Amino acid sequence: MEPGIRTDFNEMLTPMLGLAEQMLEKRGAFRPFGARLAAGGQLAVIDVTPTLEEPSNPLIIDALYATFRLEARAGTIKACAVCWDAVVPNEQGGGLTDAIAIGMEHRDGDPTVVLCTYEREPSGDLHFDDPITALGRRHVFGAVLLS
Repeated sequence: MEPGIRTDFNEMLTPMLGLAEQMLEKRGAFRPFGARLAAGGQLAVIDVTPTLEEPSNPLIIDALYATFRLEARAGTIKACAVCWDAVVPNEQGGGLTDAIAIGMEHRDGDPTVVLCTYEREPSGDLHFDDPITALGRRHVFGAVLLS
């Protein structure tokens, strides 16, 4: 990954992980939210839930990606990310585990997904594992704009 793209992804990742962890600690869950980097580099966190009636998580994620596609077509953003509470396979003991998932896209690079698994300790405290990254899926930039 090119250093500029990595810098842009990290600029979105750090506050998004922090916000998701904070909401999990306070409320035990969170609704999907997004972030975007404007073409000029300004970061904004995006919440579309106030504009939706009875939003489901898939509806929120779709609305976030639709918003980012419009902004990408207009050339006003260079990167975006969507964060959601996920359930993923547990690599260490089988079964499933909870994770913060962040799908990140950049107009100049490959999409990336970051997973930060977590579990609630018997004391009630949350334990967050180190994030891992993998190749993501395009929703906003690239050929998907033609569909």
